[in-house]
Amino acid sequence: MVNSSGYVSDEIRKTVHQAIQETGYELRNEPKPASKEKLVGIILKKLPVNMFFESLNRSLLEAAEKENMRAITMFCDHVNNAVVNEQAEKLLACNVCGIIISGFEESRLEPEVRAFLLGCGVPVVFVERLADSQGFNQICVDNFLGGYLGAKHLIDRGHKKIVYIGRGYLDTDSGSRRFNGFMQAIHTAENPPEYLVKICSTPIPDEAYRAMEEAERELPGYTGVQAWYDGYAIGILQYLYDKGVRVPDDVEVMGHDDTYSSLLSPPISSIQLPFEQMASSAIDIIRDWQDEHADHFVKTINLEPKLVLRGLDKH
Repeated sequence: MVNSSGYVSDEIRKTVHQAIQETGYELRNEPKPASKEKLVGIILKKLPVNMFFESLNRSLLEAAEKENMRAITMFCDHVNNAVVNEQAEKLLACNVCGIIISGFEESRLEPEVRAFLLGCGVPVVFVERLADSQGFNQICVDNFLGGYLGAKHLIDRGHKKIVYIGRGYLDTDSGSRRFNGFMQAIHTAENPPEYLVKICSTPIPDEAYRAMEEAERELPGYTGVQAWYDGYAIGILQYLYDKGVRVPDDVEVMGHDDTYSSLLSPPISSIQLPFEQMASSAIDIIRDWQDEHADHFVKTINLEPKLVLRGLDKH
């Protein structure tokens, strides 16, 4: 009766509650109204320098808030099959209404992990680093186009010798597509420039600095440099500054992701990723799945990066 159970008259119920208030007795197990706010789970890779996932996370939090959702982010040193399985279980225990994953490192989802995610009862969205996530919702970014746009710009600007500073895992989705886009621009140019590819083993800017030291010996006279991501642009600019080389007057540098490029000295051009669109698309998928009366189907959304020019005569 105290907890509003059982069949009693309103008069008796009123008398009991009045006595409770007078004696200071605390009600236990009083039913609480269900929260209308939904919780979204996010699994992202944690990197020491690369701001890609921090930028994506910020956009996801903002997109969730616009939809009256909250988000909980699991930043992980590695995003592989074992970690995804473990973190997804933790998020599901928090009653999330959807899971967003980005930064998956391995080439394929293990069958048991795939089965677990497909049967977990909430929509799962893979963003940008897709592995073989067919059958799940996907937010795809055209990394090939990004690599192509950066190289084509340098070629169109008349650079005859171009250095590409890439990441060591060119066999991964984003690494290979950015590099292949760069190579496509080289091979389809009317007058292909000379080029040199230097591969870094870690994402630390110092690696790009050392790669530039080698490039100085291997391709003297270069005037264009394209970075696999903005963090490498930091090392590249530091090297050029130490050498007394003017940017972009003597050497033009092209970044990728556009997370640091506008903040560098001088600011440089970059391939800007659509973080806000990536985030809003992922959150929209999860929001739409909350409608129990709607037909639910897996979606694949394709987005494109764009070239952002800085410090140049755009004409």
